[in-house]
Amino acid sequence: MQYSKTRLSAVRLMIFAALAFSVMVLSVKKLSAYLPSMEIVFIRSLLGCLLVLAAARVQKISVSGFSRGRLALRGLYGFAALALHFYTISKLPLGTAVLLNYTAPLFILVFSLFFLREKTHPAVPLLVGLSFFGVFLLIEGGLGIWGADAFWGILSAVFSSFAYLTISSLKRREKPLTIVFYFTAISTLGSSVCFLDGFVWPKAADWPYLAGVALGSYYGQLWMTIALRRAPASLVSPFSYLTPLLSFFYGLIFFGEKIAPLSLAGAVTIIVGGCLLSHYGTLRKPSRSAWIKPREESPDTRFSSEQRPDNLPSQSPLR
Repeated sequence: MQYSKTRLSAVRLMIFAALAFSVMVLSVKKLSAYLPSMEIVFIRSLLGCLLVLAAARVQKISVSGFSRGRLALRGLYGFAALALHFYTISKLPLGTAVLLNYTAPLFILVFSLFFLREKTHPAVPLLVGLSFFGVFLLIEGGLGIWGADAFWGILSAVFSSFAYLTISSLKRREKPLTIVFYFTAISTLGSSVCFLDGFVWPKAADWPYLAGVALGSYYGQLWMTIALRRAPASLVSPFSYLTPLLSFFYGLIFFGEKIAPLSLAGAVTIIVGGCLLSHYGTLRKPSRSAWIKPREESPDTRFSSEQRPDNLPSQSPLR
């Protein structure tokens, strides 16, 4: 009963995370009409870093971490993915830009299969191929958006997959706030290059959207991390696709971005393929203790619901 409640709370958290990320991308799209994308990355990262430090102070925990080298590498990959993602949002239709970034699980599986020699379900290669075909349809149906902008969107997903592969072993040792701190701190430093071309000071009307970017990304990342600690990725990952679905809706309502039939078919193919991959693409099965109540253990050796290694996914799904 306790584990059912834990998994239900994980699903709720992933839905909240998806909603938070949708607020973030909508705010980025609004701001990109007035501010350079790298400047948005800087302000978002700086505000996010301050939020993390404030939360760590309230909880009286250290964010220095144990595996600092790997945390820094994850931060670099995350910064590259974020910068490319925000740039793509400023150039492409919102739903298309977001869904391209959400192809990261495809690259996670490809890299795991070919470079890490991981074993997985026989259906996975077919589903990966189907999803990449969906990417082709999504871009091809976008009426001439093939080119550098689409490439940067796909590259943002590649860097996201690098970040998640790097972080896979960190979740056993590092707190969520520590992981988010390194990401936001390195992104703040990396995006400070925006000062070289002259900083465009935001107008008063821009600050609510900047707050939406910072708060949406902070809570989205935090809730997603906790959700993945409480339940298997195969359970919670499909709910993260609420973000690109809402992005297509926002694009239509707020920016008049209509989706072509071929792009719609591609989007559906990617989402269906991604949901199936979240089930069949798990690189290892959860142990029995992740689904039923374990035997009594001593207080010194028992993990909490947010620390149990068996509850950690073999791969992170999306953002």
